Amino acid sequence: MASEALESLRRAVSQREVLLCLVEKGEPMSSQEIAKRLSMTVNAVNIALHNLHNKGLVERVARGVYRYRLGAILAPLLREYLERGR
Repeated sequence: MASEALESLRRAVSQREVLLCLVEKGEPMSSQEIAKRLSMTVNAVNIALHNLHNKGLVERVARGVYRYRLGAILAPLLREYLERGR
């Protein structure tokens, strides 16, 4: 299942960008912060976060605030994996 979720990120550009933004920041971010950083609409970020949450890749820590659910060791591996698919 995890490999399917990661593979689907290669096709889902907005989800990939939102997840990488969270990984790069290394701490929870609000959908507004993510939208500003990525020059996306808040609605687009919320949709991406919803899909990432359904895949088990992010978790909600407060209303509208999320963090990635990968361990510190897996985050660099994920970044490398996704960068190869660009």
